[in-house]
Amino acid sequence: MYIVAVDPDTCSGCDACADSCPAHLLKFVDGKTEVVGDETECMGCESCITICPSGAVTITEM
Repeated sequence: MYIVAVDPDTCSGCDACADSCPAHLLKFVDGKTEVVGDETECMGCESCITICPSGAVTITEM
């Protein structure tokens, strides 16, 4: 199981991670990307980490 998180202080608001998430767990809200729904539904594919230019996205394996 994996947990995805976005650091709002580091997020540049580009929305690239939300577009890349196959589980649709990330959404652009009020100029920043945030986790929506159950963050434990993350598949651990790391597409969001790879595409994030500011390094704001993290995935933790539980």
